[in-house]
Amino acid sequence: MAARVLAALAALALATPLGSVRAEPAPSDLETLLNWSADLPPRGTARDGENPLHDRVVFVSFVSAGCTIGCVVRTRDFDKAARALPEALRTRVAFLAIGTDPAGDDAGRLRAFADGFVGRETPLRFRTGDAAGTAALAARLHYPAASLPEPPPTILAFDRRGRIAMTYAGDSVDGDRLLRDAALLDTFADGIGRPPRVAPDAAPF
Repeated sequence: MAARVLAALAALALATPLGSVRAEPAPSDLETLLNWSADLPPRGTARDGENPLHDRVVFVSFVSAGCTIGCVVRTRDFDKAARALPEALRTRVAFLAIGTDPAGDDAGRLRAFADGFVGRETPLRFRTGDAAGTAALAARLHYPAASLPEPPPTILAFDRRGRIAMTYAGDSVDGDRLLRDAALLDTFADGIGRPPRVAPDAAPF
């Protein structure tokens, strides 16, 4: 599953022919995933012009207001992991839940779902989408389109430069694993393709 997701997301990058010059950099994996979504920020935390994902490790899960109990439990566990972030990581890591029922979930309905199941103070950000984007998302994840709008039981992790770094499959959320991976990914200031930061007092291997 992980290899297929990585390959699918990598295929989204725009190829640059040899000798050509690109005026704008190709979008990151995260930007490509989210370019069709609309953000519902946590209550009381949004600021005009603020990019809440800049230079952050980002975890992405999937949700719909009418999802089954497995999705509800997964969303609650995702929320618990977000709330359990150490203070030092709370400005470095973001948790997103992307809606997979564009026909049924407008911003108000998805917000009501969030308020009812994880509370008005949740640190999760919920995002709505459109039909074309949801279909593309299902294809990228090799998730059967016939299973929509039930969300895929998948969590994706993106590094600080928006590159796909990890995928977690299954209905259960290992919150401790997410927190360990968040701390590790945060050390890769330039993304997982570059050496991580090393604390001055870090012990040698």
